[in-house]
Amino acid sequence: MKRQLIVLVSVLMILMPTALSSLTIEQGRIRLELHEESGRFSLYYLKDIDNDEYVSLLFQRDPRTSSTGILLNNRVITLGTSNAFTQKTAETSQGAQFTWTSSQLEIRQTFRFVKSNPSGLVDGIRLDTTVINQSEDIQSVGVHHLFDTYLGENQDVHFITSDNEQLESETGYSLRPPSYWVSPTEEESGNFQGLISMLKGSGITMPDKVVFANWKRLSENLWNMQVQSNRNFNLLPYSINDSAVCQFYDPIKLAAGARRSITAVVGAYTGRPFQISATEAGAQTAESDLDQILSSTKSDSSGKSMQQLVREDLIAVNDIISQINSLLSFPEDISEEKIEVLEKSLNNLREKQSQYQNSD
Repeated sequence: MKRQLIVLVSVLMILMPTALSSLTIEQGRIRLELHEESGRFSLYYLKDIDNDEYVSLLFQRDPRTSSTGILLNNRVITLGTSNAFTQKTAETSQGAQFTWTSSQLEIRQTFRFVKSNPSGLVDGIRLDTTVINQSEDIQSVGVHHLFDTYLGENQDVHFITSDNEQLESETGYSLRPPSYWVSPTEEESGNFQGLISMLKGSGITMPDKVVFANWKRLSENLWNMQVQSNRNFNLLPYSINDSAVCQFYDPIKLAAGARRSITAVVGAYTGRPFQISATEAGAQTAESDLDQILSSTKSDSSGKSMQQLVREDLIAVNDIISQINSLLSFPEDISEEKIEVLEKSLNNLREKQSQYQNSD
């Protein structure tokens, strides 16, 4: 049913007189879009640098199917669609931010770029949701993140957990969730293996409950979902192989002026989980400084800025390092063909090095 509704929505959007706006920011391999009309976000991973090809990490055709919401005094509210809140969208020094304000609460959702490999490039986002009680009364507030996944929907296994559990049916975790879950892609490209969401770890707020289920069933039963392990990801007759995940953070009572912050991390899964380290902020600042320096430089003959050219070369370098590490870990996979591909990539980088030296 969701897919049919999306077709109708697409037709209506074509007929609209004005284009809907979004804030788009790119760092490393990640493209982040904040949709100002709906209070939702889209996340893309650059899987093919040569063809500038991005893959969406969440269901792409209608970003509204993924959302953040709250349980305010036992009332479910989806942020971005409630008339009780005004919304602002802004770019920040480290990413972007939504701010929702009502007479009772101020909610800030801040997006920062993160890396799964400290020596690599940005391949994920840190999502900080902060709720501030602006009223003079005690407010009971819970938070949920609903992710409409799709990468695993063309195969029997829709999700894989850090415990190597393969999920083929409706599943819930409460007391002991895995460290992370992955929505695996069927067609791997390089090291890209799917979408990952961290559930535990340093700096991560562990959800009180995580539910994997059919998107329609889950989205219509937020905070009231009763998991049935004998159900698959279908909701007949319309919603077939349509899976989603919701991370729930149970309500707590906030006194007047009190605040609550929840940190989640999602991104591209390349074989290793994300970690929030003490050096993360410094690394992000250094990368922002590099952006500022390069943004003022001239473009090349193709019209690409120096910033874009350098980023592409950095991605290429990291791809080569990853390929070499993979071959060292599995020497039985080494072949003349793979060595030739590496040599060709290295020669291309040597040519780029000469171009940079000549431009000085």
